[in-house]
Amino acid sequence: MSKLDGISPEVIDRFHLDRLPFHQAATAPDELMRLHGARVVVTGGGGADLGQAIVHRFAALGARVAALDLDLDSARAVAEEASKNWGADVFAVHADVTDWDDVHAAVAGAAERMGGLDVMVNNAGGGLKLHGPFLDIRPEDMRRIVDLNLFGVLFSSRAALDHMIPQDRGRIITIASEGGKSRVDGITVYNSCKSAAIGFTRNLAHELRNTQVSTVAVCPGVMVGPHALARLAGEGSRASISALEESYERLNAGRFSLPEEVANMVAFLAGEAGAYVSGTAVSVGGGLSD
Repeated sequence: MSKLDGISPEVIDRFHLDRLPFHQAATAPDELMRLHGARVVVTGGGGADLGQAIVHRFAALGARVAALDLDLDSARAVAEEASKNWGADVFAVHADVTDWDDVHAAVAGAAERMGGLDVMVNNAGGGLKLHGPFLDIRPEDMRRIVDLNLFGVLFSSRAALDHMIPQDRGRIITIASEGGKSRVDGITVYNSCKSAAIGFTRNLAHELRNTQVSTVAVCPGVMVGPHALARLAGEGSRASISALEESYERLNAGRFSLPEEVANMVAFLAGEAGAYVSGTAVSVGGGLSD
């Protein structure tokens, strides 16, 4: 007996009741979070901080993963380690997310190798070590930040939709930032791009509402990976250290995070257990934006 028995086809169609995952009530939560066979592309997958953490999390959950990166050697190193650690199919692909043709070709090649595309993680980004007052940022550096953190998201998402729309299934997860919800001193242009990425996520989700392709953003705070550790060891500029200090004072969690903690949320949102979280920006920043 179906739970929809007695409801007219018109009502079922009007509210898409046939999409409700009734089976979840009888499914163990850990099974809903598994990603066996999921076909995933992670831009910036060679990154030493969040990129590698996301690739490893997906590989550990049974996904097939393409690590896209401008630095092919770094992507290969991450792919090889993830493959070895988790026994997963992980491979590297060269891609410049700021180049429309290049990222489309890279995503198409990855999708062809995997037999489709289920999840796109827009992770490529960063402040390019350009900390300081907005008045001191050169116009060419503004453009570099915008190209990477905004146009990179737009181009990669568009490339993913070429594969997701025809199959009427897919998930786009964009790495934004707590700085996109609140102020963080010294990175105004970067934060503005992250605010735009959150707005893009909301608007795209609305456009896709009648499909089974969805999108969500994840907002990290300060992650302590190799780059942050180097800054804390004295390799960062005074402006970058000030940004860390200012952020730390606003944290409710009382500590910074590891990249793996943010990657946990990305993996959760990619699976069935997190599928209803859509068109919003999920904070994983220890309360930085609250």
